Amino acid sequence: MKIKFGEGEVYLREHCPLRLSEARGMVVRCTRGVLWMTVTGEAGDIVLAAGESHRIRVAGRVVIESLGNDARVRFEPSTGERIARAASAMLGSMRRRIAGMHSAAKQLTA
Repeated sequence: MKIKFGEGEVYLREHCPLRLSEARGMVVRCTRGVLWMTVTGEAGDIVLAAGESHRIRVAGRVVIESLGNDARVRFEPSTGERIARAASAMLGSMRRRIAGMHSAAKQLTA
């Protein structure tokens, strides 16, 4: 399953773990219930209650499971990733504008 980070919540049922890869830099936010999480390469396990969050610092595998009852989790890009995405979008927009100006200049000189 492919999860689009930052778009809604994921419902986790007890005893139904969620495994993630390539989640480095993401913020895992517990919005309901209690979550248990382990990240390969990070020391110790993480337990998050509703309202708490944890930023994944390494590129290891992530396993998240609900403790006790069903839980909800939200995945958000870190601030650095949001800035990088915004900068990339702005750069793409500038490139398109320059290409349009270049095309218009060619038509004027033809």
